[in-house]
Amino acid sequence: MNMFDANMRKVSDSLNNTVQLAAEYGDESLKELKQYSELAEKLCEIESLMSTHRKAITEAAREQTVEAFDRTYDAHTNKKNPYYKGHKRYKTFVQYAKPLLDPSLEGGDQQEADEDDDLIIENDDSNMIDPITKRPLEVPVRNRQCNHVYEKDVIEDMLKKNANTRCPVVGCPEPNFIQPKLLVVDRNLQQKLQRLNMNA
Repeated sequence: MNMFDANMRKVSDSLNNTVQLAAEYGDESLKELKQYSELAEKLCEIESLMSTHRKAITEAAREQTVEAFDRTYDAHTNKKNPYYKGHKRYKTFVQYAKPLLDPSLEGGDQQEADEDDDLIIENDDSNMIDPITKRPLEVPVRNRQCNHVYEKDVIEDMLKKNANTRCPVVGCPEPNFIQPKLLVVDRNLQQKLQRLNMNA
């Protein structure tokens, strides 16, 4: 990971920590999601610009003259602004911040409507197995940051040993540490597991 990516992660972590402090100790004016989502949008803008710059430099570096370099670089950077709400970092942030700043949305229709399809994981066989112990789940908790599911006692024990733990699911794109407050028992999945065990 280069310095830019490391710094982006630090800033993102700081924004998440600020939201958590605002949710716990702030007044209503500090619990407005918009002011924090605008900061998340700015982060996405900076990250997108850097990504565009890197690609443009890579393409322009193949040119033989300064003039050709400039033309190629300009051609790859003269693009309209990206759609920030489709950016993975933005979607992850909103999914993290919304239930903290407005708990009334937890489990409600509005939250389900706002969640993006690619952040929702269907209740397939992979959701029946704890990713840490590889054993069948009994009390599944869902991580609101990335939507992955773990065995409650197992993930809680892991966090006691190391609070700076990221999602243990291989390939999970969530960059932030697991927040215990965002681990919620998935009652629907638990009931499904119980029905399967009864029918086994």
